[in-house]
Amino acid sequence: MKPLRTLRQIAAYIWVAPNTLLGLLAGALVLSFGGTAQRRRGVIEFSGGALGVVAGKAPRSIRFSAVTFGHVILAIGQSELAAAREHEHVHVRQYELWGPFFLLAYAASSTWQVLRGRRAYSDNYFERQAYAIEEQRPGVASNVTAHRTRSNSARAAAALLRR
Repeated sequence: MKPLRTLRQIAAYIWVAPNTLLGLLAGALVLSFGGTAQRRRGVIEFSGGALGVVAGKAPRSIRFSAVTFGHVILAIGQSELAAAREHEHVHVRQYELWGPFFLLAYAASSTWQVLRGRRAYSDNYFERQAYAIEEQRPGVASNVTAHRTRSNSARAAAALLRR
């Protein structure tokens, strides 16, 4: 049973590799400007440094505390990384499902929401799914604890949890 899980993991890393490469390139920038890196739960996490300070002061419309590219999480600092870790790991699992198509699907979902008069980030299918999983895990800190989701996202989130 163990080798099958290993083969599944290897396949997931290969399927997500193009996006992970983007994350590693961004992570190299983080490191070159004084950030740190660590490996946790099969993901490389980059945080801090001068780029974290700049990202934290970006205009509200493009500001983020953490972002995921494949098997790489980038955060503006350690505390932001700790607060967003569970949420970002949901995105890692989403990348494993969607592979190289995740970024396109994410952008399409945001565009669809805007066309429907909704919010590009908060109403994005993938974000609703990530927040739904956070809500299902008691004691998990969230950077947006008041966020609520629709039932179809909650069902999809439960399916991701069972993986």
